[in-house]
Amino acid sequence: MKKIFLIVSSFLVLFFPLMVDAASVDFNGYYCDSKQDLGDGTFYMTCHIIVTSSSNINTIKGTLLLKNVVLESIKTSNGWTSNNGLSTSVSFTSSEGQSGTFTVADLVFTGDLSDEECEASFMPDSADYEEPDVYICKIVDGVYYGEKGDKITEEEYYEQCCNYICTVVDNKYYFDSKGNSVTYDEMVNDCKEIAVEEPSEPIENPKTGVNYGYILIALGISTIIAIRIVIKKNTKIYKI
Repeated sequence: MKKIFLIVSSFLVLFFPLMVDAASVDFNGYYCDSKQDLGDGTFYMTCHIIVTSSSNINTIKGTLLLKNVVLESIKTSNGWTSNNGLSTSVSFTSSEGQSGTFTVADLVFTGDLSDEECEASFMPDSADYEEPDVYICKIVDGVYYGEKGDKITEEEYYEQCCNYICTVVDNKYYFDSKGNSVTYDEMVNDCKEIAVEEPSEPIENPKTGVNYGYILIALGISTIIAIRIVIKKNTKIYKI
């Protein structure tokens, strides 16, 4: 008879309670489902990291002890995030501290059915509560943070943090007169409304103390007199 996974025997030894600031964090809830035959001589198996903590924690780190299995995927739950990808050195963080009993992540492993000994154990290294970094309207390591410190998209970042008014950004984002991200046509129509319009009433002369109307009248009269004088002179010349 082929040997069954060493998981059952190993996690009873490896999963011990951790002490965190005089409060206990227990990982004894870790367990793995039965192997699922994939029909090609291989299998997959799902293991669950379940924690019981008497205090709030938001950071968990540990090491996977694997034998004849490969970590294929990690699915986190309850607001937890996996930080190290498919590495055997796992790290999970939560945006908020959690306590009680909760599932942190489900790990999927694959292996060969012909292998007599397989192991997928989890050794917890630490469980703590760390004050999270709060970024307001900042770009950190290519991640955009909004006005509330939450992770947002690039477009949402421009909308919340940059106050673009009637602006085209990177030839793909368009902002209206209120700074909202809209389509190109919506931006054109909205920004046309705030364009300066021709005044409906005549513009008054500037209050400079000079009445340009009187000056024009005087120039007109002077021009007429000058023309009459020239005409008279020319007439006299012709008479001589």
